[in-house]
Amino acid sequence: MKQFNVNNLPLLSIAFGQKGRCEMKVCKIPMVVMSLLGFGLLSGFDALPAYADFTFGEPVNIQSDFPFLDIATETVDCFSADGLEMYFGSPRAGGQGDYDIWVSKRASVEDDWGPPENLGATVNSAGPDQGASISADGLSLYFTHDVGPAGRLYVAKRATKQDNWGTPVSVGAAVNTASAVQQCISADELELYFQSPRPGGYGSYDLYVAARESTDDDWGPAVNLGPTINSPSWDGWPSISPDGLLLFFCSNRPGAHPWGDIYVARRASRSAPWQPAVNLGPIVNRTCWNAPFVSADGSALYIRCDPNCDMTYWIYKAPILPVVDFSGDGKVDLRDVGLLLMIGWGTDNSRYDIGPMPWGDGIVDSKDLMVLAQHGAMLAGDVNYDGVVDFFDLVELAKNWLRQGP
Repeated sequence: MKQFNVNNLPLLSIAFGQKGRCEMKVCKIPMVVMSLLGFGLLSGFDALPAYADFTFGEPVNIQSDFPFLDIATETVDCFSADGLEMYFGSPRAGGQGDYDIWVSKRASVEDDWGPPENLGATVNSAGPDQGASISADGLSLYFTHDVGPAGRLYVAKRATKQDNWGTPVSVGAAVNTASAVQQCISADELELYFQSPRPGGYGSYDLYVAARESTDDDWGPAVNLGPTINSPSWDGWPSISPDGLLLFFCSNRPGAHPWGDIYVARRASRSAPWQPAVNLGPIVNRTCWNAPFVSADGSALYIRCDPNCDMTYWIYKAPILPVVDFSGDGKVDLRDVGLLLMIGWGTDNSRYDIGPMPWGDGIVDSKDLMVLAQHGAMLAGDVNYDGVVDFFDLVELAKNWLRQGP
C-alpha cells in the first residue's frame, strides 16, 4: 500500500476531547515475547520524538457509493458520526429554491444509501442553503445560508435522531457581523470554524474560529486563526479533527494548485497556538480543487475534489494510519513492542497511544498493542504462513530480528 508520511512533523495524538484515563486491561502476551524482552533490548535507543506520526493510505474513489449525486452540481458535505446519514447541497428539483440541504440515510453501515430526502421548508429557504456540518451527537446541524458577502451561519436542532430538524436560528451576531460561510463544528461543539473575507484578515478569504464555554452559551467573537494558517491567498473549507488538534483546510496559496490543495496545521493542546500549515502533497491532493473533511472517529480523511479539472466533483477516502515504527529504525519489530510495553504501558504518552487508531483514548494499554501488532504485521504480511495476518506475525518478525541481529 502506497503511503504518504506527514513530512517529519510531530502530528497526532492527544485524543478525542482531552485524554482521560481508564482502567488498564490485561493483555495476554505470548511468553516468547516476554522472554525476549528480558534480554535488555531497550538499551542504546536514541532519544525519542515527543509525538507519534501518522500516514495516509492511498485515497480510494468512493463516488460510486452515491449514484444519486450529480457530479456537476453536488458533493458530500458531511456524514453523521454513526455513519447512517449523509448530507449534501443540491439545486435539484423538489427543493425550496436555489441550493437546498438534502440527506440520504441507511439502516446500517453495510447497507446502500437510500434515496435523497429534502430537509423541507422548515430548514431550507428560497435562497441558497448548503455546506452542512453535523455535531457529533447528531442533534445540531450547522449550515451556510446564502453565499459570498451575504453568507451567514445558521444552526438547526432536533431532540433525537428520529425527529425532524427544527427551525434554524442564526449562530449569533458575534459570528455573523460579516460574511461567514463553509463552516465546521468541533466534536465537543465548543468551536466553530469558518471562512470569511471580512476586514482585518490576511487577504481574500481567511479562516476564523468562534468559541464558547458550553453548548448553552452564546458564541464568542470570531477570531482570525493568524498567519501560521492564513495567507494572502484564499484559505477555506476547514475541518477539525476529533481531538481538536489538527485542522485540515483548502488553500490556493503559492505552491498549491490554483484551485486549492489540502493543508494541515497542528497545535499541542486546545489552548496552544497553531503551528505552520503544511501541504499534504500529491498522494492526498487529487489534481484540481481539494476540500477535506475528517471522519468522526479520525480514521479517514474524505477528499472532495475535481480530479479531471472539468468542473465535476468526486469524493475520495484516504485511511489515516498510525506510524508504529517507534524506534525509527525503518522496521517494525520487537524493539517497537518493547518500547510500547516498557516505556509507554499504563501512561498517557501520546507517542504510543495509537489505539483505537490513530488517535488513541488517553492510556497506553492492550488496544495500542493490538494496533501495533496489526499494522506491524501488515507491513510484512503473513510471515508465519498461517493464513492470517495478526499478532503472531509480529512475533515471528521479532524472532527473525533476534536471529539476524539489530
